[in-house]
Amino acid sequence: MILNEAALINAGMQIGLYDRETVNRLRGHARVTRQPLLDTLSRELALPRTAFYLALAEAHALPYARLDRWTVDAALIGRLPPSLLKRHPMAPVRDEDGALYLAVNDPGDHAGVETARRVLGAGTPLAVAEPDALAPLIAQYVAAEAREAGAEDPVALFDRLVREALLRRASDLHVESVKDGVRVRLRVDGRLQPCGGLLPRALGDGLISRVKVLSGMDIAESRAPQDGGLNYTPGEGFEPVEMRVASIPARFGERLTLRVMKSDPGRQSLDSLGMPPAMVSRLREALAHPHGIVLVTGPTGSGKSTTLYGALRELDAGSLNILTAEDPIEQIVPGVTQVQVGGKLGFAGALRSFLRHDPDVILVGEIRDIDTADVALKAATTGHMVLSTLHTNSSASAITRLADIGCERFMIGATLHGVIAQRLVRMLCEHCRRPRPPTPAERELLGLADGVEAEVHDPRGCARCLGTGYRGRIGLFEALWIDAALTTLIAAGANEHDLARAARDYWRLAEDARAKALAGQTSLDEARPYLRLLAREDR
Repeated sequence: MILNEAALINAGMQIGLYDRETVNRLRGHARVTRQPLLDTLSRELALPRTAFYLALAEAHALPYARLDRWTVDAALIGRLPPSLLKRHPMAPVRDEDGALYLAVNDPGDHAGVETARRVLGAGTPLAVAEPDALAPLIAQYVAAEAREAGAEDPVALFDRLVREALLRRASDLHVESVKDGVRVRLRVDGRLQPCGGLLPRALGDGLISRVKVLSGMDIAESRAPQDGGLNYTPGEGFEPVEMRVASIPARFGERLTLRVMKSDPGRQSLDSLGMPPAMVSRLREALAHPHGIVLVTGPTGSGKSTTLYGALRELDAGSLNILTAEDPIEQIVPGVTQVQVGGKLGFAGALRSFLRHDPDVILVGEIRDIDTADVALKAATTGHMVLSTLHTNSSASAITRLADIGCERFMIGATLHGVIAQRLVRMLCEHCRRPRPPTPAERELLGLADGVEAEVHDPRGCARCLGTGYRGRIGLFEALWIDAALTTLIAAGANEHDLARAARDYWRLAEDARAKALAGQTSLDEARPYLRLLAREDR
């Protein structure tokens, strides 16, 4: 038997995930929509099912079984009757230290637990596990006819996976064919995490076929990469979600990567990115200029596009003619003409065409070559504001990168207002982070003087953050603003080190990492790579 929803809902109230007033309010909504109350709570409060089982574990003071890391004891599960496993989902598992637990989804299932303990031992401790993670493990040890009776079909499975991706705020969904089946993982806050257990090969292949059909791919072609897309509504109460889909053949079968393109305009303002207030103010000043260039730099996945969309939303699209060239278009900005480049139309070609459309502001998704850079610089000198991205490690190195690809240095200095460099780090869960004083080595890393009081925070893990200790990401920012002195140095051929030393308006990435670690927004583990940069720069 599977745990009833009342026990899960009560566990969430017991640990403070929500209060009884919220439950009562949503109970009426669930009746009107004819949806289970647990599903309504999950959707309205953005809590994936995992959060409820973590709450159940906390309420019963039991460990939560991480079945992607823990292993089934094959010898012991083989001694449990298949009829018991079918009626009472459970499995003997060993944690990362080898300790034995009985993983169950219902700690209150005393009849099933006691029956299993007669085989495993009377003192076998319990651990809470989700049914979706337990089911594939149990399926390996029960008869085929018993497995197939409750098997999930690919349509229902895809609905559940998309809902889970949305509730967990995932950016990508990975479906990977491996030796023993098909594995599904979600990228949340930049890290991959498992979504359920290993799928049987037949079900996993059915899921892959389902996605390929929905995204307009050739279902009969499995030996060549394909690209597609879909717009999908995963169930009652969910908004349609757009996804980009890519497939590629691998050693054990096809793998799919689905990029979630869910728009959230409320999170795209400059004030919501974690940028220091003084930097936001300085960026707004640059955006108010009628012409020039502002660059955002950083590696792939560092949030550059998010910053540019935030900058676009600062502009008055009603009185300005704003055009963008993007690959791909990730967010829809009202009032802005957005052009998808690719195929016959590249960034440089789109830019040349834009100049014939009387633009005030031009956004170029990325400066990749001299053709794009040359047109961007010329547009900035002829009365247009240009925003773009560049792949460099620091703000000062963006200037030398432009020079390296063939741009005239005097043009760079004359048109560039400033360069923002950024990275993304995970934010500590504010509900479970633990403060502590820094160690002497950590004080040295943070550059704290003797006698200065400070504290840092460590991740702990709770139901709200799904046991990770982190929830969401925040940007670390660096900004180099160009003044008359730097313009002269750029034209004279100064290197990036000299430019950084001469800059009077320069906020370093490492300084922002230190500020966010001391404020408890992120952990030292997340900030440490950038704090080491600060130590090197201070020497």
